[in-house]
Amino acid sequence: MFDSKLQVLVLGLAAGTAFGAGVSYSLVVNGQAVQDKAIVVGGKTYVPLSVLKGLGVAYSLKGNTLTLGKAAAPAANQTPGGTEQRASLEGCLGETLFNGVWRFKVTKVEPIVRDAGTPIETPGWGVTVELRSGAKANTQPVFTGVRDQGIQIAFADAQTLTADALDVQKLTYANLPPGGVVTHQLKFWYTYDTPKEQIRPPAKLLFEINTKGFENGIRASGAGYTTPTPSFRVRLDCRK
Repeated sequence: MFDSKLQVLVLGLAAGTAFGAGVSYSLVVNGQAVQDKAIVVGGKTYVPLSVLKGLGVAYSLKGNTLTLGKAAAPAANQTPGGTEQRASLEGCLGETLFNGVWRFKVTKVEPIVRDAGTPIETPGWGVTVELRSGAKANTQPVFTGVRDQGIQIAFADAQTLTADALDVQKLTYANLPPGGVVTHQLKFWYTYDTPKEQIRPPAKLLFEINTKGFENGIRASGAGYTTPTPSFRVRLDCRK
């Protein structure tokens, strides 16, 4: 039942209760039944890491050390900013996500080319997004914690590309009235000499919002984030 190294059992509960090994429980997570079981060993009840992941608890396993929570270091097969590093609101292509200040939607993903037909022709990906203000006053995303360098696409192997540094500011510095919307194609470029076999569709768009230091700007917007994890993570392999 727990046959991989990462299925280490964690989260001891009911310490000291006299249960014997071999007792198991069915699990319901966020109102949904899951296939994994909780088991009792030495009077403590344990659940698998896959359940904690489903609850949004970050973890990393390095050597003989298992680290849980926000301070978890990146796992060996991940890069900073990878698909599992940011606690975020998650959805699919075409799905509107709302964090109390911004309504965010990804509408399209397509291959793009810069300097086509020249020796420095560069491949990339264009991701079209809609960002709509839920504030009560004119607001610019950058002053509510939206980070230019925190807008990335991530691939299945957890490698990432960051949005074009200048182009992304057309989105982050857009001055939006209440209910105003900006539609923009974010551009993510490989190096010009990237082999074609290494160009593959991205798995997720990561849109980081870090509110630290932007409390005054958020307050001035007349709105507030309604979730402790206001960043967005959009799966690009599903559509709603």
